[in-house]
Amino acid sequence: MKRIVLTTFGMMLAIVAASPNCWAVIYQFDGSVNNAFLTPNNWSIPPGMTPDPGVPGVGDRAIINNNFVVSYGTAATTTVGSLIVGADWPVTGELGTDGTLNMTAGKIIVTGGGDNFQIARARGAVIGDPDGDGLVSLTNAQLEIGGSDPIVGTRDHGVLDVGQNGKVYNTQGQDNYWRLGNYGPSVDAGLEGNGLLNVHANVTFNAHVIFIGDNDSTGELRVSDTGSVVLTGNLVPRPAGFQAGGSATVRMTGSSATLQAFNLESESLPGEVRTKYRFDADALGVSKIKLTDAINITNNDLEVNLGPFVLPNLGTLLLFDGDQALVGSRVFGTFANFTVNGVLNPSNYTVIYDQPHGDILLQAVPEPSTMLLFGFGIVMTMLGAKRRETR
Repeated sequence: MKRIVLTTFGMMLAIVAASPNCWAVIYQFDGSVNNAFLTPNNWSIPPGMTPDPGVPGVGDRAIINNNFVVSYGTAATTTVGSLIVGADWPVTGELGTDGTLNMTAGKIIVTGGGDNFQIARARGAVIGDPDGDGLVSLTNAQLEIGGSDPIVGTRDHGVLDVGQNGKVYNTQGQDNYWRLGNYGPSVDAGLEGNGLLNVHANVTFNAHVIFIGDNDSTGELRVSDTGSVVLTGNLVPRPAGFQAGGSATVRMTGSSATLQAFNLESESLPGEVRTKYRFDADALGVSKIKLTDAINITNNDLEVNLGPFVLPNLGTLLLFDGDQALVGSRVFGTFANFTVNGVLNPSNYTVIYDQPHGDILLQAVPEPSTMLLFGFGIVMTMLGAKRRETR
């Protein structure tokens, strides 16, 4: 009978061959040639720093940190198991270094499950230290996410900026739950998760759910120009229950942007920093937030900057367009505070909660003296008409 003797290395090879996805090979960008993602000699495999293994591929984890600003400017498609920008590697722990990825062409597919796409995974050495930040920007490029829990601003400051003709979407059939800001100091002293998703300029961003400011972190969603954020599920600021710190902000700029979801679950609890909704108008008005079903803005804050847009007396401006089935009574709560900027008298504006249509609107309400003159004018017009009838 033939004996088979396996060395330790041979056993490892056998296991990997049997289960190719059980371990990911970690590739770290080292910039030894230039700043291009697709240059094979720009990558190493820590901790022994095996140089030049080639570009990360299917099942591999690509890490960009150590203050490298990496470019992806070729009309090619790269598939990786994981992509981390701004991270604590090869020395693991809480301390990270900055990383930037600028995509101006092509496509990256991240196939790994869970949180295999992260920006700003680890914090700096001290609170407020910029080290650990991460930035991913897309113009004329695409990012496809296969994992269920992508994160922008895991433990430090992370930005996902999707600009001119950029596109971010989930792999077909995969429901993902994006987090803008994930871990604050209540999880671990010194953490300062801060995530910004900025969508603008003829952009599409498709996902299932977005959480903003989880676990007392800070998160912000900005949609402007002709940017489009479309969710098949809910938009959920502050999902972790009561958190005294952190904050969540949703900002709509101009009149051509799109933000839509199924429900808006946005109640702010007493003692929390209230979630804020900001609408910045252009000459044509504002971009509404569209909800298929319910709107819950209990104890939130509202800011409307009218600027060049003139809202006439008794005119309305649609801010939230909910309850598409018109079942009624699908607006829950009221704003704790609302402010109107760019006008002579902010007190001449009020918020209308239209339950039959599921809408929230801003209305311009004339001053009492103006209303009196308006009513007097109507009366005089009616009297004049009667005089003409009796002639």
